[in-house]
Amino acid sequence: MGIATSLIAIRDLVPEFVSYKLGNSLSIASYIYFYYSGISLLGKKIHFDRIALKAFLAAISFVIALMLIGNNFGAGYQPALVALCGTVLNLLTASLIFKFYKQRQNSLAFVLAAILFLTSIVWGVRCLMILYGDLGFAFQGGQANVISFVLLLIFGLAKYLSLAGLVVSMEWDERERLLSQIHSMNIDIANKDAELANKKVEQTETQLLNSLNALAMARDNETGNHIIRTQNYVKALALRLKNDGHYTESLSDQSIELLFKAAPLHDIGKIGIPDHILLKKGALTDQEWEIMKTHTLIGESVLKAPNIDMESDQDIVVHAIKIAGGHHEKWDGTGYPRGLAGQEIPLSARIMALADMYDALVSERVYKKAWTTDQATEEIISKRGSHFDPLIVDAFIAEQSSFNEIAQKYRDN
Repeated sequence: MGIATSLIAIRDLVPEFVSYKLGNSLSIASYIYFYYSGISLLGKKIHFDRIALKAFLAAISFVIALMLIGNNFGAGYQPALVALCGTVLNLLTASLIFKFYKQRQNSLAFVLAAILFLTSIVWGVRCLMILYGDLGFAFQGGQANVISFVLLLIFGLAKYLSLAGLVVSMEWDERERLLSQIHSMNIDIANKDAELANKKVEQTETQLLNSLNALAMARDNETGNHIIRTQNYVKALALRLKNDGHYTESLSDQSIELLFKAAPLHDIGKIGIPDHILLKKGALTDQEWEIMKTHTLIGESVLKAPNIDMESDQDIVVHAIKIAGGHHEKWDGTGYPRGLAGQEIPLSARIMALADMYDALVSERVYKKAWTTDQATEEIISKRGSHFDPLIVDAFIAEQSSFNEIAQKYRDN
């Protein structure tokens, strides 16, 4: 287009064939490139070599057409063909760019479409001026001819600047889109990695808990069903407390589930108690009882071995540590191993304390007969505010039917 404009501008200095015919043929060739640029913006794949061939053939054909019109109809009709082709090609390209604008809402596309449309209008007016001289204008020279030439030059520069800006903006948009995709992919990968890591942690944690549970059951002087019953008693009490609006900040659904899973480890410390004490059939001596009481601290030590973060409320082992070390503490501070009182005792341990005692009362042991549920319930209620947290005793009273169902379902054979 630059060469075409230059050749037309110096028409008085070079032969007419070079200036007019070659100049306008190059102008038409540039319009061909522009038209296919619009097609490419709409997503259709184009081949540069094919477009170059089409532009070359169009330029040759246009030179031949100008020569034929000049020889058969007169040189005065040649400018009309130039103007007509300029009108049609700019209008077609404007429609393509406008379609692109509607798809992408790119402001530069709208500007480019508007410039192309205005260019087609200028060419159309020139065509009319040439074909109908009675409009008061003459093609050769004249102020109108100069104005149209200047407008076409300005619009031509504006077209290419707009197209260049549009391409650059699209490249930036594409770059931002790719960066966004990469960022999203990285997040997805990180999430998947985190998910896999969490699954591995959960699997490892489950395997650890299963191993510890098996160890606890192997060394427990109670029956295996004792662990299952107390586990379910704990859950029933926790759910009742939550539903009644007590300790809701500590009893989320997740925390209750963790408490349920951790409860079987309440007596894990018994692995450190000698067999002659743990398996003794009969009452323990005072000295033996002092050794038996150390199972709480032994349980804590065993569970703390992996250097658990005790500040986390979302870790099963943290709940297990609190239960193991605190389920023999009493509300009034007379329990062991530390003599904690009231809410100094972890909530999970306070809940476990009631569940553990209830099951011990209603279960038969080598050293005692099983109590009736009424006797056990009366005993638990009598220790409200001394041995047990009053709110947990109230939850126990409300869950009597649940306790009976659990006791029957998992009774010792």
